[in-house]
Amino acid sequence: MIAKIALLSGLVLSSAVAADSSHYRFTRDIVRQDSREQTLLTVTLDNPVYAAGAADFRDLRITDQDGVETPYLLQKITSRKTVIQRLPSRSEIQTLQKSGDDGIVVMVDLDKNAAAADGLAVITAQHDFEYVLQIYGASDDSDSKNWQLLTDNATIYDYSRYMAVSNHDINLPSNNYRHFKIVIAQAAQAKIGKLLELTRTIRGDEKPQLSEKLELLNEPLHIDRIEFWHNQTETLQETEQPFDYPVAAFNISQDTEHKTSLIDIDMQNQPLTGFTLKTATASFSRNADVQIPEQHRGKIRMQTIGTGTLEALHFQDINREQTLISFSEQRQPHYRIVIHNQDNPPLEISSVIGTGHGYQLLFLPQPGKNYQLQYGSDKAEPPRYDTAPIQELLRRGYQSTAAGLGPENSTGPIENKLDFVRLLNSKLFLGLAIGLMVVVLGWSLYRAGKRVGDWPK
Repeated sequence: MIAKIALLSGLVLSSAVAADSSHYRFTRDIVRQDSREQTLLTVTLDNPVYAAGAADFRDLRITDQDGVETPYLLQKITSRKTVIQRLPSRSEIQTLQKSGDDGIVVMVDLDKNAAAADGLAVITAQHDFEYVLQIYGASDDSDSKNWQLLTDNATIYDYSRYMAVSNHDINLPSNNYRHFKIVIAQAAQAKIGKLLELTRTIRGDEKPQLSEKLELLNEPLHIDRIEFWHNQTETLQETEQPFDYPVAAFNISQDTEHKTSLIDIDMQNQPLTGFTLKTATASFSRNADVQIPEQHRGKIRMQTIGTGTLEALHFQDINREQTLISFSEQRQPHYRIVIHNQDNPPLEISSVIGTGHGYQLLFLPQPGKNYQLQYGSDKAEPPRYDTAPIQELLRRGYQSTAAGLGPENSTGPIENKLDFVRLLNSKLFLGLAIGLMVVVLGWSLYRAGKRVGDWPK
């Protein structure tokens, strides 16, 4: 009996080993110009690969014309990025003078070794204001009367009474001036203080009339400090390059009970790190969440993967907009954006754009051989390749040659065969095996006990 069970187990294991656990649903030719040269090739992954491939790229395989697997290095696409850094230009306030009834004039000099100023910031702790400034400049060798107008009607503001929007910065045109004159013609604003008197008047049958007296406060601008800066251009090396991915479809609905707008988005498993909303609404500030569906105890619930604030202010010469919600990289087919409107009307969303990383494969082809990319397997294990030669070439500064991907070819549907590997790793098989062992052990003990009972006494 035990011999038969062992034989049956051996047949099952041999069948599992013989079974092909990796069936690749798609193949694409790797197209390069000259296959005779020795080079380092780069293959950029695209939407069809993202849509059908595994989330962790474990099913990507490069094979030659003879079916021999070729090692590759998977990496994010990077690029050199030029950024502008704002660095301080040391300065010192020389004088502050009154001008007219409510105006002020501030004289500021740059330090001797400070870089030429590209802008300045008026730092104040006040809120709910709007002031218009004029900025003049003068050179070292000029007298105090030779002022040149740099900017007129520059505005600093704080609209925190309405939304979290403010601006304290003023950009200056290119200049080499060392002395600056800042003029604020109206450096005080009237604000409503407290209610002094509320009077209710009743005359005969007429409706009661209310009259009120309010205290108006003339609040002056209090400047904590003035900071000058200059811009410095710097080229960053090997920064991750962002890509825009169009959405497959999106649908907007309103949850009136929770006062939210729901944007359900269909994607193709691209490596996303955020969504950018395009809206026709001029000015707003709303909190928003990005969610993905997940299985929890047999039910689907929404998990929040990112939060942010959507903002826009388009008023006269002010054009500010921030409608990107970021999150850690995800490769999902479905997303949902929840916009918290509170008591405000919903935003007019015109389009949604996904943003994220791009990936590429680097490998060393053999001259004269053709290669193809295989992907789309649910059972493929992560490959373990020797990528040291490729990394050494990259460290030495060798440039790779871009190769393309041909049309996608389907290798046919996966046959509905019994998956012996998954069966052997399942709880059901383990339970059956343990139950069978208990039965065999019980039967053996029974036979042994019966033989002992048959012995002559």
